[in-house]
Amino acid sequence: MKRLIATLLILTSSVAFAQHRNPYGYATGSPQQHHHHHHHHHGNDWRWVAPAIIGGAVVYAMTRPPVVVQQPPVVVMPQPDIVYIDGIAYRKQMVLINGYYQEVLVRI
Repeated sequence: MKRLIATLLILTSSVAFAQHRNPYGYATGSPQQHHHHHHHHHGNDWRWVAPAIIGGAVVYAMTRPPVVVQQPPVVVMPQPDIVYIDGIAYRKQMVLINGYYQEVLVRI
């Protein structure tokens, strides 16, 4: 779909800017063509800049690989905090002893 839209934009811009203008400012073959006006324009014709920029942007966008963003699956494994030893329930806890955290079992 993007390529179709890009192609239509390129064709539309090329047709719109490709109309040949004679030195009098009228399109070639126009019934309004007057030969008694002598307005000669000396200088650079910059009408090609906009189509070049648009075409460059379209080509750049078409050549980029698509970006696929996916969230990585989150797998949560519950840590059993209750331990049964000889039928007695204990809860695991972290306790700071002498500057070090240690896991201890507290009887429930």
